[in-house]
Amino acid sequence: MPRSGILLLLSREHHSSLVVARAARQAAECNDAELHRTTIQRVEMHGQTVLNDHFVQEEILLQRVASVFSAAVIARILEEHAILRELASQSCALEPVDRLRRFGELLAAHVRYEERELFPRIQELVNINSTV
Repeated sequence: MPRSGILLLLSREHHSSLVVARAARQAAECNDAELHRTTIQRVEMHGQTVLNDHFVQEEILLQRVASVFSAAVIARILEEHAILRELASQSCALEPVDRLRRFGELLAAHVRYEERELFPRIQELVNINSTV
C-alpha cells in the first residue's frame, strides 16, 4: 500500500537509515580501527541529523494511534528508539565493533518491522478515516 503524508516522509528516512545500518554492520566485520572511527562518526551524525527528529515524529504518531496497537508493540518501538538513541550518541561506552554491530543490526530490524508491520496498519487507519 503506498505511503502518504507523514508515513511517506518517515519511509524515505528509513531508506537512509538502512544505508547507515549496512555501513555499520560492514565496518564491524572489518579489522580497521580507522574505519570503525569514521563509521561511528557517521552513525553519530545520522543520529543527530535524522534519527532524533525521526523518532520524535514516530512517537507522536504512536500516541495518536496507540489504541490500535498492543502495549507490547508500543513498548517495543519505544525501547528500540531508546537503545538506538544511546548507540548513536557520543556518550555510548561500548567498544566500537560491538557498538557498530548492535547499531546496524537493531536499526535494520527496527526499520523492517516498522515498514512491514507498523506502517501498513497505520496507513490502513489513515485510509479508513479519510474515506469516512
